[in-house]
Amino acid sequence: MSDAVTKILQRYIEVFNETDDAARAVGIAEVFTEDALYTDPTAEVAGRDGINAYIGSFRKQAPQLIFVLGAVKFHHDTALFDWTAGPDGGSPVASGRDFVLLKDGQIERIHGFFD
Repeated sequence: MSDAVTKILQRYIEVFNETDDAARAVGIAEVFTEDALYTDPTAEVAGRDGINAYIGSFRKQAPQLIFVLGAVKFHHDTALFDWTAGPDGGSPVASGRDFVLLKDGQIERIHGFFD
């Protein structure tokens, strides 16, 4: 289970780093349930299309930021993970922690917190 959870979270980070809308939509379909909910201090969006639009908007505002998966903890169908973001090859300029509810190997709910 640990490898599967880490793999889906790593794929989520890759999806968040994706700048191409169509490629990101493919990744979102792999990572999120159809009715997924994404929240962070600045947004609350539902469904794969809403998540794709939100990430796409973010990527246009901050194309230089690359997210990196940090420590992962999990049990049952929940996970908690750290992340950092910064310019490619540079020091992180942002960090946070996300709480995830999983369903059938996909993210059903994700709640992001910024440091």
